[in-house]
Amino acid sequence: MLTPAEPTAALAALISGNQRHVDRRATGRAATVSTRIPLATTKPFLLAVELERMTDPLPDIFDVSPEQVHSFVLSPGSGDIRSGRFEVMVASEEELARLVDGSIDTLGASLVLVLGRLRRHSSAVDIAFEAIESRCFTVVRQLLIESAVLVSAVQSGRVRVVGAVVDERDGRVHWLGEHPDQPQIVPMAR
Repeated sequence: MLTPAEPTAALAALISGNQRHVDRRATGRAATVSTRIPLATTKPFLLAVELERMTDPLPDIFDVSPEQVHSFVLSPGSGDIRSGRFEVMVASEEELARLVDGSIDTLGASLVLVLGRLRRHSSAVDIAFEAIESRCFTVVRQLLIESAVLVSAVQSGRVRVVGAVVDERDGRVHWLGEHPDQPQIVPMAR
């Protein structure tokens, strides 16, 4: 897979990569690196805001090279510079917006993904999913309201912001898409 620079191509790459991941898990096969790109030719195209640390690594969930993904987890902890994953605790929406703006400026990512997880042992799946979906869209709304660089990139079509939920039972990603109120939150400047 080539590193996609356009936001819709980036989302399509993640969707097809997750399907490969789900298919591998269903057949009991190990992850392969045949579709991944060597480090010398890659740059991050995905900025993932994990609401909490995923059980499986994001490169496996989306079948991408680790160099194509930059993520941070909104929880206390430490960073792992080798994986590009950083655990941070933000004190405010403004701090979260600054973190996302800085990452977009530095990386040039074309897709921002706010990612929740449905735990393997959730008792009431529908209720748990609804709560995670609500939290994803709350974070997306905060980013679109507070993040000047992100809003500018979304208005120009250079970046898309979507929400998703990883189901730990089978590894499938349930795509929530863009915030339903995005046209009202971000005036479309075309």
